Amino acid sequence: MKKTFFPVAVLLSATLISGQGYAQDNKGQADLAAAKSSGTTPTAITAAGTSLAHAAAANTISRRAIKDFKSRFTTVADEEWSRMDKGFCAYFIKDGFKVRAYYNARGDWQASLKYCSESQLPHFIRDVVKREYYDLAITSVTIVEVPDHLVYLMNLEDSSTLKVVRVNEDGEMDLLKDFIKSN
Repeated sequence: MKKTFFPVAVLLSATLISGQGYAQDNKGQADLAAAKSSGTTPTAITAAGTSLAHAAAANTISRRAIKDFKSRFTTVADEEWSRMDKGFCAYFIKDGFKVRAYYNARGDWQASLKYCSESQLPHFIRDVVKREYYDLAITSVTIVEVPDHLVYLMNLEDSSTLKVVRVNEDGEMDLLKDFIKSN
């Protein structure tokens, strides 16, 4: 199980670091600009009865993805959808977490990434990290949720080092990257 999950976590962390997972296509931007210039509001109700922040892009989002999103994230009403090369991404804020939910082209949920601070970590997970790296500050946290798995990716640093660690939901920790800062 660990061997199959590691490539997924590495892929998602590489996407986070490179920033490629957040790109929007220009079609959605043009559609949104056209909707604004025609006097319609960007928030509208689609044929599926779903409220979307970017209504112009609603025609390009899979109905299956929207349906799954509404059942998975029941209290969210102000999500922003974007089309990606091989699927869709919904961005929203829930319970103080910035969240991105990823769907494939068929509309199947693939993963969710939650961004938070050290203070929002479960105490058990924070304790696991601080026992090993007590002298490093937790500078960023990404909670990666994929089907049947949950993992915490954290950047830890001090004045001379930067470490990227992964902690699974059972408290097992792995060091993914270890960098030395140049002066």
